[in-house]
Amino acid sequence: MIGRTIRRALGPYERQASELYRRMFIDLEDMSALVRDWARPARIIEIGCGEGALAERLVRDFPAARYTGIDIIPHLGRMYAGPADRVQFRQVTADDMARDHPFAFDLVVINDVLHHVPPDLRPGILAASRTLLAPGGSLILKDWVRRPTPIHAAVYIADAVIGGDRGVAYMTANEQRRLIADSFGDGAVLMERSVRPWRQNLAFHVRVPGGES
Repeated sequence: MIGRTIRRALGPYERQASELYRRMFIDLEDMSALVRDWARPARIIEIGCGEGALAERLVRDFPAARYTGIDIIPHLGRMYAGPADRVQFRQVTADDMARDHPFAFDLVVINDVLHHVPPDLRPGILAASRTLLAPGGSLILKDWVRRPTPIHAAVYIADAVIGGDRGVAYMTANEQRRLIADSFGDGAVLMERSVRPWRQNLAFHVRVPGGES
């Protein structure tokens, strides 16, 4: 990937450069604040955790919670610099994790992952998320909304050219709602909110039936 090669060439400045680059598209501090508003988890799993940028914020903001980050990429969690005692990163699929640890988490986070996943595999990730969640648990899903705007063109260049994912495919807001409803049922979305700095960063709070309302 062009982007990863450039970032690693920056050496000790890689972390700062990564944060600045990411902030053009999503404010992870705002994303983490949204999670704080919507959930009070003790057991968090992030599907598609990448190099650990959001993980660091979630672990900071939920000091009593245990965090598990999973991804299929190598070197996952590479940029994570928070405490290690409550955190684990595992190179495993969501399906395998759900098979081995059903109902083990009260929060699943999926942040900017699904547009990198082939459309026919997306329902399986949502189904695995539901299996991972305990009754009354929450899914917080954030993905980019397909809409003809200049920033959408910039996001595509970032993902397809700089990031190297030529198969990237974005959904409309209604397609995202339908995907959630197919796995969690109609009415499972409790709230929707955009994440700064762009309205096309759309997050959903999805609740599994059971537990406290």
